[in-house]
Amino acid sequence: MKHFKALLSLVISLLMLSSVALAAQLHCDVCGMTIPEKARHYIMLKAPAGAPKPLHVCSASCLKKAKKGEPKYTQADFADFNHPEKFVSGDKAFFLIKSSKIKADLGEMAMPPYIGAFSTKAEAEAAKAKYGDGEVVQGLESALK
Repeated sequence: MKHFKALLSLVISLLMLSSVALAAQLHCDVCGMTIPEKARHYIMLKAPAGAPKPLHVCSASCLKKAKKGEPKYTQADFADFNHPEKFVSGDKAFFLIKSSKIKADLGEMAMPPYIGAFSTKAEAEAAKAKYGDGEVVQGLESALK
């Protein structure tokens, strides 16, 4: 009986941990796609203080849809391509755009158009050299043209 209680306690603990892990997954608020942890294509849209919670967005194409449907969300923060656990403001970021080869490192769940956000111009230029194609621009508006 003692071993049964210990085993039951372990099973319950594992179930609780797995439910917490599942709840922590992010989903795109536009298309519903799962956004993997540390995704290089993850975008968070924020509204002014006192507004609703941030919108989680999986790609530039969903970002365009969100900006049309939710104009109050004015700030876009992008996962930094080289450090996806950190965010860089879309207004200050340097983007590698028009690169057909960047998708390989954005991940299999990335949706076109494929863009990478970088905190410095040097990092964006290094990525352009690595992939051998694309264009480096600064700021979200330039990246979405």
